[in-house]
Amino acid sequence: MSRLFDLTGRVALVTGGAQGLGFAIARALAESGATIALLDVQFDGVSAAAAQLTRDTGREVLALGCDTRHANETETCVSRIVERFGRIDILVNNAGIHRRGTPVDFKPADLQEVFAVNLTGCYNMAGAVGRVMLTQRRGSIINVSALGGGLVGLGRGGSIYAMTKGGIVSLTRDLAAEWGGHGIRVNAIAPGWIRTPMTQPLQNDVKRSARVMERVPLGRWGEPEDVAGVVVFLAGDAAAYITGCTIPIDGGAANVIALSPEAP
Repeated sequence: MSRLFDLTGRVALVTGGAQGLGFAIARALAESGATIALLDVQFDGVSAAAAQLTRDTGREVLALGCDTRHANETETCVSRIVERFGRIDILVNNAGIHRRGTPVDFKPADLQEVFAVNLTGCYNMAGAVGRVMLTQRRGSIINVSALGGGLVGLGRGGSIYAMTKGGIVSLTRDLAAEWGGHGIRVNAIAPGWIRTPMTQPLQNDVKRSARVMERVPLGRWGEPEDVAGVVVFLAGDAAAYITGCTIPIDGGAANVIALSPEAP
């Protein structure tokens, strides 16, 4: 393995790790040599995921139940990780939820929940881990935004979700500016349509899925591994001079308009 992608000896914390993107990202980091702390609000799910990762990769995986909306829980979990492993080198802020609804009928409780998980949770974890990294004077934080998260407007009742994902892009830039001089890099990824449990209803709708894929120049759904590979890149020395960036992982959907051969 090239040293540029070798994460041996590093400790990675992944939130929302019980399934989907979080699980795929944790697997890729472990396969690259990292020791993993896997967090999720569902302790049973994250415990099973951690056991599977240990069996499959041979790496040590610590499972912790954590509701990142609450700063005291994030602080406690970060302290336990540092007590166990002595450091945190990589943070992947992946935990997030989605609720659809137009601004005229969106329920306040739903609004508060999406903001609490997607923004407050990300901020809480960045702060708790950031204190550790500032002491180390080294670290890589990767926040998870989304297609439409401050990049393109999609409509479809997703304005609240898009606001939070746009906020993550803004937070990423600001933290990169604030912590760059302390050896901490902060970047974000913006996945498009990826095969995960969150997108399962769209995957199951053959007609809608086909229409969506018409807007993706590469013409296919993204796989969790497509996202995980970029995270490994950003986590390691290959990206040592990259910070403050948001990298689209969307088959070209956000940046390319693919016309048919018959179009003028």
